[in-house]
Amino acid sequence: MVLVQPAGIWLGNQSPHPGLFGEADSHAGLAEKLIRRPFVIPRATRAFHLPARSLLCCLAALYLSLTACQHTRGTATEDAASRGVVLEGPKAVLPEVQFDFGVLTSGAVIGHDFLVRNEGRAPLSIQKVSMTTPLLVTRMPREVAPGSEGKIHFELETTKLAGKFDGLIILFLNDAALRQAILTFTGHVIPPIELSPMPSFFVAGQRGHGGRGAIEIVNREPEPLHIEKVQHRTDRFTTQLETLKQGQRYRLNLTLRPDGPLGKNADTILVSTSSKKMPSLKIDANTYLYERVHTFPELVALGTLRANNVAEASLTLMIYQEGGNDFQLKLSTDIPGLSLKWERGPEGDRYQAKITLNAEKMLRGAIKGSIFVDTNDPQFPRLIVPVYGQIVEH
Repeated sequence: MVLVQPAGIWLGNQSPHPGLFGEADSHAGLAEKLIRRPFVIPRATRAFHLPARSLLCCLAALYLSLTACQHTRGTATEDAASRGVVLEGPKAVLPEVQFDFGVLTSGAVIGHDFLVRNEGRAPLSIQKVSMTTPLLVTRMPREVAPGSEGKIHFELETTKLAGKFDGLIILFLNDAALRQAILTFTGHVIPPIELSPMPSFFVAGQRGHGGRGAIEIVNREPEPLHIEKVQHRTDRFTTQLETLKQGQRYRLNLTLRPDGPLGKNADTILVSTSSKKMPSLKIDANTYLYERVHTFPELVALGTLRANNVAEASLTLMIYQEGGNDFQLKLSTDIPGLSLKWERGPEGDRYQAKITLNAEKMLRGAIKGSIFVDTNDPQFPRLIVPVYGQIVEH
């Protein structure tokens, strides 16, 4: 058997070349030479002549094999180098990334430590910290040595906070695998004196019947709370204070006067307390007294419309007959270009009207007029709903 070894290959009378093909020999040039010259393998004093095609296949396979080996060795070296960089650099580990402080009374200061470990082989630098206000960093190591750990202390002042707090903290690190670490600092802040379910009344009622609403006053302070005075106007509603638990919980009831002024109104109720932090409580009183037959809203505000968007405007008007079951009505208007379409509800006590505008008939400038509601109710045969707005070119 004749063994072909790369070191024993040459072309014609040329001496062997370390680069296999030689610097001046291209693939095409080599093929041309192979076709014209025999491939000689010395063995003792004999020479074997192989066909050009077979020789070319052998050389090509040999070249690809050597190239693949070189590439594999290079890739392995690069991977090892890359792994070396990671192993030699810092590695940040944060055992805790979320902190929930639960429920706090406004005015309290809450602090918490986040732990940062360095499991790498180089110092870990905390380059910068960003956070949601009013969070503050009070202690922080600039650098954590390999195999060590550091604590970052955050504090939250809750005096100006109310409700849910979602704090976000971003640590900027020199860790190639973790450039930014995200932490959360969350909880719920309640006032020293809480008005539940909200610090506002919204009470509506029909003339002759009135309406009621209630707000609880809850003391979150350690000292007992005493309600000293409740002040407000009395032409639209009255109030009554109940003690649910002395010094801790009270209920403020609002009763809408059934014979009071019609329409919507916004008033303010002032409650004087014994609390040093909150000696006065402000409660909004939004009331609405309506007739048995009424509309919602009481007036139609179109706002300012651009001339090229007039046709896109659309509003809804509701007409109610409290306690009715065979309510009949007809709508009309004195505003040119204003269109009305209405349909009765399934219970027979209300109608829904759709208001649209005809761009070709609407004039530029102020819109002022009315929608007339003619009904079959003998006590309220006609309702007048004011309409206003403005159409501008741009």
